[in-house]
Amino acid sequence: MSINTRAARAAHTAEHAFIGSLQKILNKTLSVRKVEHKDSHNIAFIKASEVELDFDSIVLAEKEVNRLIIEGRKIFHHSFSSLNEAKKEFPGLRANEPRLTNVDKITVVEIENHDLSACSMEHVSNLSDCIFFLVTNMSINGSDYEIRFLVGKSAIDEAVKMTEKINNICKQVGSNYNTVEATIKKLHRERQHYYNQLKKLTNKVLADIPVQHFDNQNIAVVSTILDNMDWRTIQTFVTERILEARTIVILINTDDNDMANLVFARSDDVNLDCPKIFEDLRKDQKIGKGGGKPNFINAKITKTMSDKIVEGLISKSLKYLSS
Repeated sequence: MSINTRAARAAHTAEHAFIGSLQKILNKTLSVRKVEHKDSHNIAFIKASEVELDFDSIVLAEKEVNRLIIEGRKIFHHSFSSLNEAKKEFPGLRANEPRLTNVDKITVVEIENHDLSACSMEHVSNLSDCIFFLVTNMSINGSDYEIRFLVGKSAIDEAVKMTEKINNICKQVGSNYNTVEATIKKLHRERQHYYNQLKKLTNKVLADIPVQHFDNQNIAVVSTILDNMDWRTIQTFVTERILEARTIVILINTDDNDMANLVFARSDDVNLDCPKIFEDLRKDQKIGKGGGKPNFINAKITKTMSDKIVEGLISKSLKYLSS
């Protein structure tokens, strides 16, 4: 990749400083598979199989890079005829060897008293040209850590946006910069507590649903309309319930929206095509949309029609089983 703009040169030089800092913190040579420089952001791809990264290490490296930028560390270039020759001079050299095997000249980029790496790209002459370095995200994608970062004015602009966002979060949760983390942890604990209570309540309500038995079709129907129950718990209940022989389950869960969630399922020994029955009901009246497997569908339905939909699905199911 040829990078000609000053911003791109600064971004790539800052990446060298960042990897150098990470290596010192982790006490390990890192394999940087590639670096991408785009208008909106930059990404360093580091092989995940060779190192375990956490954001604490990232932050420490980020701080050191900005300290080096303030100090104005100089950048030096050294030329060699081969990678082996370069390694003899600089044993701790970092290099992407597959990319440098057949090149005529090896350039070693040295950040004063900090980092050495073989690289064919262009760089700034002093780290102070980078102005500011900011890591915005770290994630694992396939076999790589992907570290997104910004440099210079774009990094400063993003830092200001982050500050604004933190301030907005503080207002939303009723805290300030010093207490926001503790407040969010407390809110998370409370949410988890209430969610566990909701799951218990949902399980109790589901267990109390009366079962309708239809002797002519030798079928058991579990159906009801629920209000603001936990949808995951409902799905688990349905999956387990249709393991019982000759069973149909029709559950609707409503909330404050105009639409409600429907699950319509049957055991494997019941000869019904759930999507077809639902589609047949949709032909008669506009009730919503859904789909799934022959034995299990999920749908978004019009909440005000919940009663009619339950009755319609039961009626059509019994009709198919009687034919």
